[in-house]
Amino acid sequence: MYGANLKTTEHDSLRDFECDKKSRTPLQLQIYLAIKERILAGRLVPQTRLPSSRELSIALAVSRNTVTGALEQLKSEGYIKTKPGAGHYVSDELPDHFLKVSTTTKPITTTKPSTPQTIIKSRKISELSLSSLGQSLIPKPRLRGLGNSSFEPGVPDLKAFPLKKWNQIYHRQGQRQSLLGYDSFQGYQPLRDVLSDYLRSSRGLVCTPEQIIITTGAQQASSIAIQILLEQGDEVYVENPGYVGMRKAFEAQGVKPIGIDVGDQGIDVNKLPKQPTGKLLCITPTHQYPMGGIVPLANRLKILQWAVDNHIWVLEDDYDSEYHYDHKPIAAMQGLGFQDHVIYIGSFSKVLYPGLRLGYLVVPEYLVNPCVEAKNHMTGQTPNIEQATVAEFIESGQFLRHLRKMRLIYEEKLKAILRSCQKHLSDIASPQYTGAGMHIVLTFNATLNDRSLKDIDVVNALNKKRLFASALSTYYLKRPQHQGLVLGFANTDVRDMDKKIKMLRQVVNSLLSHG
Repeated sequence: MYGANLKTTEHDSLRDFECDKKSRTPLQLQIYLAIKERILAGRLVPQTRLPSSRELSIALAVSRNTVTGALEQLKSEGYIKTKPGAGHYVSDELPDHFLKVSTTTKPITTTKPSTPQTIIKSRKISELSLSSLGQSLIPKPRLRGLGNSSFEPGVPDLKAFPLKKWNQIYHRQGQRQSLLGYDSFQGYQPLRDVLSDYLRSSRGLVCTPEQIIITTGAQQASSIAIQILLEQGDEVYVENPGYVGMRKAFEAQGVKPIGIDVGDQGIDVNKLPKQPTGKLLCITPTHQYPMGGIVPLANRLKILQWAVDNHIWVLEDDYDSEYHYDHKPIAAMQGLGFQDHVIYIGSFSKVLYPGLRLGYLVVPEYLVNPCVEAKNHMTGQTPNIEQATVAEFIESGQFLRHLRKMRLIYEEKLKAILRSCQKHLSDIASPQYTGAGMHIVLTFNATLNDRSLKDIDVVNALNKKRLFASALSTYYLKRPQHQGLVLGFANTDVRDMDKKIKMLRQVVNSLLSHG
């Protein structure tokens, strides 16, 4: 412990902390977590001045760059603020009543049965297998480009994937007889072990391998959560505009989605109902889909408190959280407290490749058995060799190297598409982006709306040219507030970006001239 090196009582809350240099957890992450946990526990209250980076580096016997990195991450996530010439202070925007609440809360209480066994019985999971919910989620055939098609949201740069390294691991795992038979419906244990370590260190989750369920993609993960938590006729709150696939999953189950408007900082907390009748809130807080807003820390805490106070589940969809370019990835909501109320969904589709079809759920311990049984009734076991390959890919360090590489590539592509949009589209559309993710949104200017240009028509015309943007209007529950396009940039070569944005402009011009 380093208390002797700190001179003022304002630092007392950090006196019991020391870095463990033998730990596998990086020193920067240890410092970040220590300060974050003390803020959330109310030991470091708003307006508290933190030690300087120099004081901390001396006291902890670590480099000043290590301390600075931890403080910058805390600042980017909204835990602390910098006052010019005065140092770092705990943010004064954090809801004080939330921070004083113990994070060891009891499970949420609802009108539904509270024990796993009765939840299973009430859901009649055997009747909700692929014949009902699962089949309704199978997408309709759609025209797609060949290979690495341009502008389709959610498609990564497949050409940049380290296929040779991947195939070496896959071949090695395929030689293991033990992987040829049946395994746990919950998922391959070594994958859950390494995934738990990754989620704790990189996403800030509070979880164990026993809370992770490996699924056949994020879509199955959301389907399992819906089956376990909701009954037909229940109301759920969704972002508006928001992810269409999740909305269809709710509707297929007979659940009614109710839209909550989205602003520049993600879901508008002021629009959350004061007397809610819904059972669940589905949210993409780290990078709102599709508009891109990032929910600030203070609002995340307010959302969690609102959900707990009103006995509402939070379904956190963390679909592309690894890709932030202006700062390190923002930590997930699940790690902020009230873990018994948050269902976390992740996927390997965007960080590896969509054809892998691997996703995962992180759930409170008392929901593990019901979720595993629901998965069993839907599809049974997830393929072992693919799971084992991902596990070794992560454990060998290839996964983090791939992520670092892709962040640099996607940052360059983001800059390229913004340059091209400015060059070819500035008079007809405005880009919406937040320095994160794999797509941007183009909202049409009012002059185009006056000329009755429909984004659906633009998308249909682009499809004929093998360009696969999505119509912004389709992401709204009811009447769309904007017409525009959702453009994925990850799957387009930087050298082709200008040419293809120019093609988009030509399509718009053609539709306007024939309108």
